[in-house]
Amino acid sequence: MLKTALFGRKKAAATPFAEFYSNWFQTLSGTLLPQLRCALSSTAAPPALLSIHVEAMHHHLQSYYEALDEAAAADVALCLCPEWRNALEKPFLWFGDLHPYLFTNLLRSFLDDQDSSDNDDDDDQEPPVAAAWRSPSKVLTMRVDQIECGLRLMAPALAARGRQAQGNLIRDVGAEWESKEGVRAALEAEMEELVGVVVDANRLRRSVLADVLSVTNVYQAALFLEAVAAFLVGFRDEALLHQFEDCERPINSFD
Repeated sequence: MLKTALFGRKKAAATPFAEFYSNWFQTLSGTLLPQLRCALSSTAAPPALLSIHVEAMHHHLQSYYEALDEAAAADVALCLCPEWRNALEKPFLWFGDLHPYLFTNLLRSFLDDQDSSDNDDDDDQEPPVAAAWRSPSKVLTMRVDQIECGLRLMAPALAARGRQAQGNLIRDVGAEWESKEGVRAALEAEMEELVGVVVDANRLRRSVLADVLSVTNVYQAALFLEAVAAFLVGFRDEALLHQFEDCERPINSFD
């Protein structure tokens, strides 16, 4: 009965969301990412055109987290153990999806890899896309520091809430084991808290993406979102997935 209560609740919601994610991923990998890359590869790369693709990619990512919120409300256990994720993706999951640290790490990689030389005579003739991350503004670097600082505060707090909810679930179910109604009440209370944790984790992911886009210019935003999308698509690379599955050394997921 406990297994059914924990993992069988509203099981019908599993297939629709798995199908949603498959369609969402196909749009990302087959349409939005190629279009963004095509726009970035243009010598001129008109800002107005890039802005359209940046907005489309951002909206697509946000739509996924909104759908994930709804899926969590229907069956949070399904989101915490998502069947639509493969073996390569699962070690990177944090309350149902990628840890927001991965977004800031990708952003930081652009800052760390920049060519900060101010004496390059060709800078003025360099295409805007190629020079997008050259000598970023102090406003941008300060905001990145603030985003990372906020994550260092909020991510551990959310993780603590999740651990507390799971601990309460084990304790309360054990205490009420002889009572069907008691077990049901314990499940409902802690599952509701876990739904809140997943929703708040999604809110944090959305916030990080929005904060990054609010302080980057259109060229920086386009390159950043291209990297995010490429990272997601890379998880589905068949050769890489096969190599991962053959790896004998275990990989730990985020706490």
